[in-house]
Amino acid sequence: MRKLKKLEKLLFVGLLLNMIIMLTGCAEAGGYYRSGKKYFANGNYEEAVRYFTSAIDENPNRAEYYIDYGMALIGLSRYEEAIEQFDRVIMDKKIALVLANNKRALRGKGIAYFSMLDYRESINQFEDALDLDVLSDLDMDILYYKGKALMYIGAYKQAAETYTDIVTQFGEEAQVLADRAYTYQKTGEHEKGLDDYDKAIALEANNYEYYFRKFYLLREMGRDTEANELLSQAAEIEVKTKADKFNLAKIHFYQGLFDQAFPELSESFANGFKDAYFYIGEIYTNKKDYSTAKYYYEKYIEEGGINTPEVYNQIASCLIKMEEYEQALPYLETGIGYAHNDMMRVILKNEIIVYEKLGDYEKALTKLQSYISDYPDDKEAKREETFIISRLSNISNDINNE
Repeated sequence: MRKLKKLEKLLFVGLLLNMIIMLTGCAEAGGYYRSGKKYFANGNYEEAVRYFTSAIDENPNRAEYYIDYGMALIGLSRYEEAIEQFDRVIMDKKIALVLANNKRALRGKGIAYFSMLDYRESINQFEDALDLDVLSDLDMDILYYKGKALMYIGAYKQAAETYTDIVTQFGEEAQVLADRAYTYQKTGEHEKGLDDYDKAIALEANNYEYYFRKFYLLREMGRDTEANELLSQAAEIEVKTKADKFNLAKIHFYQGLFDQAFPELSESFANGFKDAYFYIGEIYTNKKDYSTAKYYYEKYIEEGGINTPEVYNQIASCLIKMEEYEQALPYLETGIGYAHNDMMRVILKNEIIVYEKLGDYEKALTKLQSYISDYPDDKEAKREETFIISRLSNISNDINNE
């Protein structure tokens, strides 16, 4: 009997110790997790990853640890790893807590694919997240990402519908209205676009970006006088910050006041606004000083650490003007890697031009036929195809006659 009581006592002490160890581990995990959240909120993703990893090591059974770990990995551009963390969370169970975790994880996967420029897969993930009738406070953010992804694949009508869903469910937000205005611009519904830009400006009268976007639309519509008046209106915004100074320099650039814009843009670059060198490059392009323009575009990439299809296309365009066709090709190929939709069309057409200039008509024809397959509405490209085929035929006849 005494032995039995002693055994029961030992079992109780063992269970108690296990509980203490488990509770200590959970407490430590919670501390690591809270620290990770703080670092994440401050944009220190490396430290956030370290603490989230420690939290998972201490307690691998908390879904939120994996979700926030995945979001921190996105902040470090480690997208594939982030997707792996989100996949660890997703479960096929109709329990409210599980569904909430699934929605957060699907949103994370959508953002990861979006950041990898895989917009179609990101749309799939966002739609799966929206199908879950939990955490409705995430819906506006998810819908906004979905709208941007649809824009990037050129699905402007669907993007407009998505932004309209946001407005209907959550009210008018300036950024949403401005993005919807852009989709209307791309579908040729210009007046609707102008109306949305006006609403965005009314909501955020000091946001230069909305003035610039409306300016582009007015110029596209051939309403140059109104476009210039809009720039003058934007120039009246009170300059309070270095960002305002940069935007004023951009206004002067668009007004064609290059001598005034140049020192302002140089100052803005020194103040950390890396885009300023791109605009200086544009000034020299306008002056037909392509060598200097190329220099500033490359400085924009090197010092700004920015890779956009626009800047690679501009460098290639400068080289084409300088008849340095072989040098232009690598820039175009790099630009294609970053491009989507409208910019892709521009770069692909420049690539075809380069092969024609190099006299490589067979390669030009192959590229052109691939382009026409993607953009069958381009009548100019079809005329160019006829010309290149004729050119190749003439070359073949010349060879046979020799």
